[in-house]
Amino acid sequence: MKICLQQPMASNLEDFWPIVTPELNIQLDAEGEKLALIQQAGPLKIARRKNGTTIHYQEKAHLFRALTLLVTHPESVYELEEKPQFSKIGPMLDLSRNAVVTIAQAKRFLLLCAKMGLNTCMLYMEDTYEIPEYPYFGHFRGRYTQEEIKALDAYAAIVGIELVPAIQTLAHLTNPLKWGFAKEMKDTNDILLVGEPKTYHLIEAALRSIQQSFTTNKIHIGMDEAHQLGKGRYYDQHGPEDRFSIMTKHLQKVVDICARLALKPMMWSDMFFRIGSKTGDYYDEEIHFPKELIQEMPEVEMVYWDYYHHEERTYQRLFKEHKKLKRPTIFAGGIWTWNGLAPNYGKTFATMSAGLSAAKKEKIDTVYGTLWGDDGAETPLISSLLGLQLFAEYQFHETPSLADIKVRFMRFHQLEADDFFLLSDFDQTPGVPKDNPHGAHPSKLALYQDLLFGLYDETLAAQPLKTHYQQLAKDLQQITTSSDTASMFQFYQQLAVVLALKVDFGHSLVQAYQKKDRHALQQHITRAQQLHAELQHLYQAHRSLWFEWYKPFGFEIIDLRYGALTKRIQTTIWRLENYLAGTIPSLPELESPRLPFDEPYPAPSGFGRNLFQGIYSPSKISDV
Repeated sequence: MKICLQQPMASNLEDFWPIVTPELNIQLDAEGEKLALIQQAGPLKIARRKNGTTIHYQEKAHLFRALTLLVTHPESVYELEEKPQFSKIGPMLDLSRNAVVTIAQAKRFLLLCAKMGLNTCMLYMEDTYEIPEYPYFGHFRGRYTQEEIKALDAYAAIVGIELVPAIQTLAHLTNPLKWGFAKEMKDTNDILLVGEPKTYHLIEAALRSIQQSFTTNKIHIGMDEAHQLGKGRYYDQHGPEDRFSIMTKHLQKVVDICARLALKPMMWSDMFFRIGSKTGDYYDEEIHFPKELIQEMPEVEMVYWDYYHHEERTYQRLFKEHKKLKRPTIFAGGIWTWNGLAPNYGKTFATMSAGLSAAKKEKIDTVYGTLWGDDGAETPLISSLLGLQLFAEYQFHETPSLADIKVRFMRFHQLEADDFFLLSDFDQTPGVPKDNPHGAHPSKLALYQDLLFGLYDETLAAQPLKTHYQQLAKDLQQITTSSDTASMFQFYQQLAVVLALKVDFGHSLVQAYQKKDRHALQQHITRAQQLHAELQHLYQAHRSLWFEWYKPFGFEIIDLRYGALTKRIQTTIWRLENYLAGTIPSLPELESPRLPFDEPYPAPSGFGRNLFQGIYSPSKISDV
């Protein structure tokens, strides 16, 4: 498409056009369609006439969205008005679960966000940023240097996105606290020692590094899920003390450091809610905040995180509870990239439709969509693209329908939303309720459990999962890809192939052994050999995808898992061959009783516990 700008190029758009025009296949040409740009507060408007087009926009990300909509609309007459619902909206990238996005791909991801009209992005970094005074902080973890962050921050500003840092200043610090330098500033394995001077030297150095790297003055200081606060070395030094007192005096010191550095802090709100609950439940319906809690709380914005509830009224109740704290409230919902191996779009759409609708009614100004990567970031970042479209449409429409979101997804990315919904079918299997409300993950259980003594054999065998994954593999062969998603879909198609081979292997092997069916046991050797070959293809697809998007650090954990699976297949073949040859008289692994998995917090489907070490073996794995 050729366009001719009708006024001199605005100075703040000089760097914008060289990025936007190749992405949208636009040419700036004196003979092109006349385009007038008017920047003003208010709705995004497109008015296309035969004699030219006018776009009213509030900020650059909105302009990027308007241009995308314009070039994908073929008719010569086009009228559109969209009213932004939030001042700030965008994703939170988890860079702390082993996968640190390369700067090149982080820029690509930011471009895709800005293209949809999203205007902020939070980088969650527990120890994946540089603190010059502490060389072991983030050592071999793929941490960003200050120069890398500055380059990414500058690019974000060009496309209209505010890049916001999110760090931890109390808990969730297992990785940095395992080094010797942190010995004297550690309360428990993942919590800093409150009151220790060295703790505040580290925090000030961290905040100073952040201030020097980002242009924004916003800073997320974490402070969530410090359940064992004051129960380690702090207890040894000070004896029993209520968590509220410990929390507030630490928070005040951190806020004071922020003030000296002209940083505006926000924090997760859950610890204050847990203090106000008799049960310690963040979402307790009988929250009571002590009066002194509100009086002594420093000036810090509260980030209400909720990825779980499907009812709008629950979010509205909790927004009202947050208002009692008399601090500005930010909302963080979830695009479920931490379910296991694949995104959970059923729960994403159910929770975010409710959460974002409630946020609008409660006049919340800023919202984030978190992209957590629990247990090794096995779900690729780009799989969140449909969830980001959901966020974008809730930004520019009061109540967008699923049909609207699907249409817009095609216009913005030339991709079918239904192809992304297929990814939910890895865990939206027979036996799992609609929208996978409890975060079941049979695909991860099936991939990682052992062939000879699968902990979930009995649970998985209760459903027709083999045929489910066979059909999913066929469906994934028919999908449309782009340069951004080709590697991802190749990985998922191969994953479905592997799961179809493996999901019933252990159960059927036990049956063959109990019947002394030597022919069936021999067939299982052949199946294991086929599984070995297909697993190698899956590994290669996963490795290619990882190195396309992420720094190399962290993939050694994925290597470790595939290596374990590969060796166990080889051991299975070896054991079966020896048994059939008469070298060994029995296979005790196949004689032990198979029981439904007994977990402390069972989901209705039985497909719970999504951490590798809880799936692979009941034996001790290192110190976990």
